[in-house]
Amino acid sequence: MIQTEAVLEPRELLEVLREGRRDEFKGLLRNQQETVVDAAFEEATREERLEFLRLMPVERAVSAYTDLPLVAQANYLSDLPADRLRLMGAYFGPDEIADILGELSADSEVRKHLLSSLPQTLAKSALDLEQYPDDDAGGIMTPEYVALREGISVAQAISFLRHAADHAETVSNLFLVNNTGQLLGVIALSSLVTAPALARIDSLAVREVIYARVDTDQEEVARLMRDYDLAVMPIVDAEGVLKGIVTIDDIVDVLEEEATEDIYKGAAMEGSEIDYLRTSPVTLWRKRVLWLAGLSISEFLTVSVNNANLDLLKSQAILGLYTAALIGMGGNTGSQSAVLIIRALSLGQVRGRDALKILLKELATGVMLGVALAAFAFVRVRLLNGQAGYGFAFTIALSVFAIVIVANLIGALLPIGFHKLKIDPALTSSPFLATLMDATGLLIFFSIARLLLKV
Repeated sequence: MIQTEAVLEPRELLEVLREGRRDEFKGLLRNQQETVVDAAFEEATREERLEFLRLMPVERAVSAYTDLPLVAQANYLSDLPADRLRLMGAYFGPDEIADILGELSADSEVRKHLLSSLPQTLAKSALDLEQYPDDDAGGIMTPEYVALREGISVAQAISFLRHAADHAETVSNLFLVNNTGQLLGVIALSSLVTAPALARIDSLAVREVIYARVDTDQEEVARLMRDYDLAVMPIVDAEGVLKGIVTIDDIVDVLEEEATEDIYKGAAMEGSEIDYLRTSPVTLWRKRVLWLAGLSISEFLTVSVNNANLDLLKSQAILGLYTAALIGMGGNTGSQSAVLIIRALSLGQVRGRDALKILLKELATGVMLGVALAAFAFVRVRLLNGQAGYGFAFTIALSVFAIVIVANLIGALLPIGFHKLKIDPALTSSPFLATLMDATGLLIFFSIARLLLKV
């Protein structure tokens, strides 16, 4: 018999569950260290995780549940009893419920099960938030904030705060609004608690407020909060009515989500977070096959360019030794340039209107890179294939020079073009750009070779 007082290994905790010792397992969930329970939960199967969620203390169950990917959260709902959901619902924010609802079809029984299990006020708030797109400020905000009406005293505000604080995401910043709910200013909690009781809160408010609208993109919200060093940002509608707040922990989630999407897009995959070990091969196939099929079609451009220049390759077979190196250099150069511009776009350092400045800057950079790499290529060709003559070495060097300049410009301007078309610039990264530069690099190389080698 395992002693409940002992600190167990996660596998030992799972053994108790798998052996059907349910009462003992329930006691262990309450007495074991959170790290042990969390590790066991991570290793558990779906059915075992459901048993964890049914028997854990409610707060710990909510913590474990919300750490799951949204798809998994939605998937578990149908098997959680209504009374358990109701208890867990007391610890959820409307924004968290809205995220889960977004994973469920409007007419699904699971959705009805969830909404009927929640307090009416929470369900209504979540439904109100669900109307906003996931990637906008409205989709990540929470309506759990403290708003104070203009004209009241500090004593009245503190009395109201005592009752409202338990239902607020944060009380470090309080928001001054008028009778119609329009945002007028922000009041720091420290200013409120140190002010005279009879003072009017209007005098404590900072009127120049950094805010976002409900339709502002979440990346822009993240940028504003970073630039102005904000822990909380108010979100208003078109009329300036305060609708919710975004906190720094929401922004951390946004940054992680955006980084995940960009990493996937940079590898030419569908951009959404997955739990790799729990994702089926079919799902992995679906995320990759369309992109790879598209890239393979574009790769046939490279084949076409080669076919069109078979006579050149037959008469100058030595050219074939350098095709891979030249197109690889173009892909590498373009990818470097693209990453720099994509990063600058994401940080707000450049805008679409800066295209001409970027063109001139990258042209100058490309020329300098081209000169350096062309000189290196010339020396290397002379050392490796000196018998081919100076004309051949110059052909390779000039091809490197031209390919590097073109790749640098394409890598810089494609993200700007995608950005203007409202397409994620991350799509221009490595696989897409490398495929494009394969065909472009070969065209440049063969054109220069025909011109200089008189073939």
